[in-house]
Amino acid sequence: MMAMVWGFFMVASDYLFGDQKEREQLENFLSKARVVRVSKGQAGGRTAPWVVSLDDGRMKGRAIFKYVHRPRPAMIPDSYFYELAAYELNKLLDLELMPPVVVRKLDGRSGSLQVMLTGVITEAQRQRKGLNPPDEEAFQQALAEVVVFENLVYDQCLDQDDILISMNTWQVWRIDFSESFAPVPELLTDCPIRRCSRELFNSLSRLDPGLLTNKLKPYLSEQEIEALLERKDLIIAAIKKLIEEQGEEAILFTRKKN
Repeated sequence: MMAMVWGFFMVASDYLFGDQKEREQLENFLSKARVVRVSKGQAGGRTAPWVVSLDDGRMKGRAIFKYVHRPRPAMIPDSYFYELAAYELNKLLDLELMPPVVVRKLDGRSGSLQVMLTGVITEAQRQRKGLNPPDEEAFQQALAEVVVFENLVYDQCLDQDDILISMNTWQVWRIDFSESFAPVPELLTDCPIRRCSRELFNSLSRLDPGLLTNKLKPYLSEQEIEALLERKDLIIAAIKKLIEEQGEEAILFTRKKN
């Protein structure tokens, strides 16, 4: 059950947004809650997203609004469309890597509005502080899934500032996909896949190309979708090869919860 109090998003990082009902409730909140305040230029980052305070009468919280829409073939692509595409793909694969994000218009601008996680640290901060997870295997499993997803969407590998970790539960989140989905039909050269959960491997293997295309065509070009599907097949082939070389138990794991 969600906590319907001010500061819900102060503990949002403790919730598993993979739960469909809870995720849909948060998506509805992001889409329809009254905008109380918009703070522009306070979230940092290259494209200066806004911090938006929301209130639907039952709960309050904050979210990040991104409005830059510079899709390919722009020389330096950066678009909130790619954030939305990554989230739809995250849901199709039954992952819990991304906080909920929706399309919304604020101050006359369309953009993506995403739950603002607090009570988290970045992976860079964790390493600087020398903090160790209480369950190292669960933590490494989560990072392994991040690597698979980054290869799938063709985004920067294990960027320590884009990996958020709940200080209470050690759940791992991956944010900022606004430059993803390059139409490149190959995997990341600097991001080798070494392990994968059985759950994610099965989801990739069962992923229907027609369903994926229908879900993502509002946000991606035909070329971007075609390259995504090719990368999916390459990931499946790479994992199968690892299994042949090292054995299934060394490569596939059943997800542990922190």
